[in-house]
Amino acid sequence: MFATDPTGAAAAVAPAVAQIGAAPINEPVDPASFSTWVWIVGAALLILIAAWYWWVFYFTRERAAKDADGGRRDRYSGLRRETLDEVDAAEARYREGESDLRTLHLDLNHILREFANGRLRMDTSSLTVNEIATLEGTGRLTTLLEDYQEPAFASDSDAEALSATESARGVVREW
Repeated sequence: MFATDPTGAAAAVAPAVAQIGAAPINEPVDPASFSTWVWIVGAALLILIAAWYWWVFYFTRERAAKDADGGRRDRYSGLRRETLDEVDAAEARYREGESDLRTLHLDLNHILREFANGRLRMDTSSLTVNEIATLEGTGRLTTLLEDYQEPAFASDSDAEALSATESARGVVREW
């Protein structure tokens, strides 16, 4: 009954172990293959992810609005044109003697505030110049409105009508 005894029970067990057919440890074993549906679902998911990224980047990007002539359109061009016409009308009233320097500056103040209403999409008629200055992009406008305060409310002023209207036109064209 010893392990070295070929005539005993150990000899009867030895042929049974040899019949199991276990693979040797050093030989590679083929991997288990996936079903076809796993590859199809994986490819479909990758295509869906790529389509999602395309949709997000294509439909959420900034686009320039186009004019009929194919150039970039300024969405404030109508507002600019109307405001410049009002500035011209105020200057014409001053040159014809219908208004004085104080009235010209009050008109320009009103015209520029109306222009700011259109640009900022909020009512700026009751805001002070300091309150308008807290809004983004209103630096030149507030500087000009501060310049208009002195001739509009002083009894005597050294302001010039031509420089006031040119400054107003500059702000309207550039903002």
